[in-house]
Amino acid sequence: MKGFRCAGIRQQHTLLKKCDLTQAPDFTKYSPVKPIKDGIAPYIVETMKAFPSDSRYINQQHYYQNKKILVDDYAKRTPHPVSLMQLAQYYDDSSTLTKQKIINSGKFVKEELAIRIASKISLLQSLPFNVVNNFHFLQVYESYYNIFERFRKFPTIKTMEDNLEFSEFTKKILQDFNSLNLPHLIMGALECTIFDLYPQNKIDELLSNLLRSRISRRLIVEEHLSVTSNFLTGKKENTLVLGDIFQECNALDYLTNASRECEQFIQSMYFESIPLPKLIIEGQSDLKFYFLPTHLKYLLGEILRNAYEATMRQYIMKGLQNPNPITVTIVENPDTYIFRVSDQAGGLDHNNLTDLWSFGKSKEMARQSLNNFHKLPGLQSMSIYDDLLPSSSVPTKTRTNAVEPYMNTSLAHTTQWNINKGHYKLEQPLIEMLQRPFRYKLGVGLAMCKVYAEYWNGDLRVHSMPGHGVDAVLTLGNLMKSTAKKQLDRV
Repeated sequence: MKGFRCAGIRQQHTLLKKCDLTQAPDFTKYSPVKPIKDGIAPYIVETMKAFPSDSRYINQQHYYQNKKILVDDYAKRTPHPVSLMQLAQYYDDSSTLTKQKIINSGKFVKEELAIRIASKISLLQSLPFNVVNNFHFLQVYESYYNIFERFRKFPTIKTMEDNLEFSEFTKKILQDFNSLNLPHLIMGALECTIFDLYPQNKIDELLSNLLRSRISRRLIVEEHLSVTSNFLTGKKENTLVLGDIFQECNALDYLTNASRECEQFIQSMYFESIPLPKLIIEGQSDLKFYFLPTHLKYLLGEILRNAYEATMRQYIMKGLQNPNPITVTIVENPDTYIFRVSDQAGGLDHNNLTDLWSFGKSKEMARQSLNNFHKLPGLQSMSIYDDLLPSSSVPTKTRTNAVEPYMNTSLAHTTQWNINKGHYKLEQPLIEMLQRPFRYKLGVGLAMCKVYAEYWNGDLRVHSMPGHGVDAVLTLGNLMKSTAKKQLDRV
């Protein structure tokens, strides 16, 4: 194993010499017990050891424990397909909240999460060595194994007291280092593209798979927290067929809020009195529909962000008197909702449209995106190993992150948590990524949006008229028409 590992490392070192990276890695910085200078992103783990230092899972016993428990047991189990209605009702075909329903919900989540995360660990294990050995993918692997072990070993849920402990336990998992898996996945994909470690189409397939399963797992956990909170605060039933994590969303409000955030970003990037594009909303502006608020905020926000950015670039480059307007057309169909975002910012070259949907992209675009990820404060130096090391062996700055790993990063987020009082709001890194400054262009927004839109029985397409502008067409499924569909079988 050690010889194989060193061979892979030599190959990556050779590739590093060929790549003119914005920030070349320093191999002396890979040990997690040493401080990592700001602005330097580690690319692989310690190069001279067969196993990462202080890893709880990847060690001399990992092969045997992994083979006996994960490969021969959990990975052979099939995840349970679940519809949105089942998720909210937990199989007894009623919206009534009872103590037994809450306990059954906890039992289901505990077992299902272990099975689902085991299937993703197996997927990562099937990747080429140089891919899974990438620093960022290795963080995800270690994080997934951490989740697997914690869910697997949690005691059987028999009482409401057990379930309350389990709810606190799942909340911590949503908040600890695992909250950084999303950016680590994307940075890993970008690095694999730069180093020619994996074909671009395979990278896109891998990330789409992992992102879809991530959505499903979070929905399962958050719905359980929701029904638990409802029961503890005295509610007798779930009044919504989709459960409380799905809300009635006012399309006009979400578009207006997204536009306001885009305007604030532009003013912070240039100057407060700069002319701003006018947002015109046409069609069924009074549309209200049930959806997941966080996902809708991200989808509309990211698409509008691109339109505003292109419009302002066109305004400045051409010296226009005022920026051209941006038009959003809303259309409601029986089974879908459509948002067409139209700008007049000159359009895109058709040869570049393919890269819009790729997480790997061309090497040059991957370098630019990775460079901007590296500029996000604190994120590039975060390692799960920092959280696993004894505090005495970790520098002061890193030790702070070990207490609350994301606290000093660009993905820091506030969380309200008092499940007994109905407070269980968990802001996701998805929104924090959306709210990054305009100058940090990550280049993966539309690729992310397409995965999320397709998950909800929709789609995202871009139509360009070079010399004129772009139409981005977001389609979302009517979830109230598909409550019985096995939506969450996309594990």
